[in-house]
Amino acid sequence: MQAKEALRLLICSQSPQEAETLTSLLRNAGHATRASLVQNLDTLKSKLNEQVWDICLCEMKLPNLTGKEVLAEIQRQGKDIPTIFFSEEVDSIDAERVLKLGAMDLVPTGEYNHVLQVLLREINNLKLRRELREAGALLREAEKRCQVLLESAQDAIAYVHDGMHLFVNESYSAIFGYEDADDLLTTPLMDMIATKDQGRFKLFLKDFNSGKSRSGQFQCKMLNFASKEVDTNIHFAQATYEDEACMQIIIRTNSGNADLEIKLKQISSQDLLTGLYNKQYFNEKLADAVDQAVISGSKGAVAYVNIDGFGQCKADVGIEGADLIVCDVAHLLRSKCREEDLVARVGEDIFGVLLHDSDPEQAQGFAEHIRKSIKEHLVAVDQRTIQITVSVGLALINESSQSPKQVLQHAHEASYYVRKLEGHETGNGFYLYNPAQLANSGGERLTAKLESAIKDNTFKLLFQPVINLRDEEGEHYETLLRLVDSDGSDVSPQEFLPDISTELKRKIDRWVILNTVKRLAQQRAQGNDTRLFINLTNESLLDESLLTWLQKLLRASKLPSKSMIFQFTEADAISHLKQAKSMTNALGRLGCLVAINRFGSAIDPFKLFDYLHVDFVKVDGSFTQELESEKGMAGLKELLAGISEHQKASIVPSVENANIVAQLWTSGVSYIQGYYLSGPGANMDYSFSDE
Repeated sequence: MQAKEALRLLICSQSPQEAETLTSLLRNAGHATRASLVQNLDTLKSKLNEQVWDICLCEMKLPNLTGKEVLAEIQRQGKDIPTIFFSEEVDSIDAERVLKLGAMDLVPTGEYNHVLQVLLREINNLKLRRELREAGALLREAEKRCQVLLESAQDAIAYVHDGMHLFVNESYSAIFGYEDADDLLTTPLMDMIATKDQGRFKLFLKDFNSGKSRSGQFQCKMLNFASKEVDTNIHFAQATYEDEACMQIIIRTNSGNADLEIKLKQISSQDLLTGLYNKQYFNEKLADAVDQAVISGSKGAVAYVNIDGFGQCKADVGIEGADLIVCDVAHLLRSKCREEDLVARVGEDIFGVLLHDSDPEQAQGFAEHIRKSIKEHLVAVDQRTIQITVSVGLALINESSQSPKQVLQHAHEASYYVRKLEGHETGNGFYLYNPAQLANSGGERLTAKLESAIKDNTFKLLFQPVINLRDEEGEHYETLLRLVDSDGSDVSPQEFLPDISTELKRKIDRWVILNTVKRLAQQRAQGNDTRLFINLTNESLLDESLLTWLQKLLRASKLPSKSMIFQFTEADAISHLKQAKSMTNALGRLGCLVAINRFGSAIDPFKLFDYLHVDFVKVDGSFTQELESEKGMAGLKELLAGISEHQKASIVPSVENANIVAQLWTSGVSYIQGYYLSGPGANMDYSFSDE
């Protein structure tokens, strides 16, 4: 809000006189104010669509409009409008109720000095939020400008750290035939050097890094995506990227085919299967739309279109048949969109549609049109007629949009929620993201219970021993979280984590870490050489602020960093390899240890060790369950041999009988865990010396 702009005040009241009095409060305080009176829901909807509002003042008891309806409509439209309730009688119960609904405060009617102070506070808070959002948009714009030379350069440019690509521009991807730049981010530079030149390349890097060689140029043959050789001249320079020391490399080829370069540029923004735009291009345009909404107040929406039951469909008709279905849906989707809308393929069976200048009603109308059109459309695959349905998630783009990533995440969550709607258990529906409604229907009570458990420290921590079979000193436990239900029973995280927000998961992880550190400090103060495994959710793996917080916690605790072993799953590591690499490197710098959990389910699980530094590897529990068979034991032995070859300590969980222990001993397992040895307990009192 600019200084000279009038405050836009929305007043929900049955008294025009009271509305004028409230308006005069702000005017007398030096704020030019424009107010509008609302007395029913239809008028509210209309007013919210007309313009941007700064403050909403709402009377508690209106004959034709409830406070709950006011807040629900503001949230439904995605507006950032601080709402303040006023009432002649104010008590703590009413105040608590309106705050839970999302109001900023409840103030007494007639106590105008109090009312004014609350108004000024919320106006200032709103100003700060808008400035923050605008600053974020400007920052993203500045980052775009800083990278424009990299992105648009004809030369292939990349940043490399520890032999891994941190960043590649479009020319770099195009030269080597990669459609998705993310594929290169998981490809070591050395793997792209022709075998016959790798020896020379290693010597060059050694001399360059040590400063012995002043030449930053190296000529060699490199391998493209199809493993064909490309003549290259590589220019090296020391640099930093995202505050990390690395090497900048510029690659020039001996080909000067201008037509090819143009074609590759076009391909870089296109999904090759469907001809639609690809995910990278969609994300760029979504970022532009979000920035424009924050800066100028424009509006729009994102539709996240997910083909229902695609996995089973793929199994039924095969890969080629599935590709045909995807192409058919893509063509239909493009034909049903407006010229100004952008349609992209953002996943194997997922399409993104960027709807410009769309309000909630228009976005929902589009989603219903798409849903109906695809349902009525039949796809012919190998003389079979396939009926396809989709689940469409919608998220609004407006002044309160935090980031393009958040908008897309909201659309994703809305798409997932379709299957929770009555009558849409298998999809074939649409849903507009509404945080209030999602909370109410998907577990408002659960969220409140979890928030309360964090606030009141009523979560329970249990500790299960992890037994060393190789007579090494020290004792290990895994920290396990439990929520105490109303009947006193323990609820495991698997039962509540899938249904809660990303932010809440991160809060819970931090609660676990903090309280684990406290318990660990108590345990080690008693002279015990204790180490604890601490599980991290996928959300914390992606939390860039976690490491800073953790560093401060470690410094304050004065505990040995190696007494904490942070553990995340193989699936999460594979899904977010770049973030996992960054996390493990950072944890290593802090002196902490790292474990991979549920290991061995990937096609090539050992590939992870090329990118991640881990100390412990806990195999997936399914391997233990299969030990009764000869084939199952052979599979586990092969997995354990690979872990040992990579010099990682192995852990086998779910050990339930003595026979399994004997087999594992002979297989070279480092650690075992399971109920046969000890179940989780409230205290760390297992007698490791008896083992």
